[in-house]
Amino acid sequence: MVKSFTLEAAAKSDFGLLADIRQEAMKDEWAANGMFDHALYREKFQSTFDPTSTRKIIMEGETLGFYVLWDREDHLYLERLYLRPEAQGRGVGSEVLSQMKRLAREQGKPIILETFPESRVNAFYTRNGFQLIEANSREKKYEFKPVSLDVSA
Repeated sequence: MVKSFTLEAAAKSDFGLLADIRQEAMKDEWAANGMFDHALYREKFQSTFDPTSTRKIIMEGETLGFYVLWDREDHLYLERLYLRPEAQGRGVGSEVLSQMKRLAREQGKPIILETFPESRVNAFYTRNGFQLIEANSREKKYEFKPVSLDVSA
């Protein structure tokens, strides 16, 4: 059973904390994909950081992770979902995705996301109901389609 957590809107002042969580969560993935310039990734993250689309995942007063979910005209785009390594494998990520999937059902929109082609998160997303819709040497694209959108006319 997952301990309860809260989702809290991010503020501009949270950038440093969130960038550190992102690096903790991604350092092994980046290394496995030949990406070693952490300062560059931090700079890129800062250039796209938008607190209005970012939610912190907080448990027992500690920020365990965050996600960035963009509301597009015809879909929700999950750009980022990061948890500190010690918070992974405890069901928190799956529960966060469950909340996003409820939102997708309410809005009648699919959720789309992209991953590295050889990433441990690929299995996580397929276990959580996402279908692979596109793949190439740089990325895999997944989609969660709410049942209401999956019915043929």
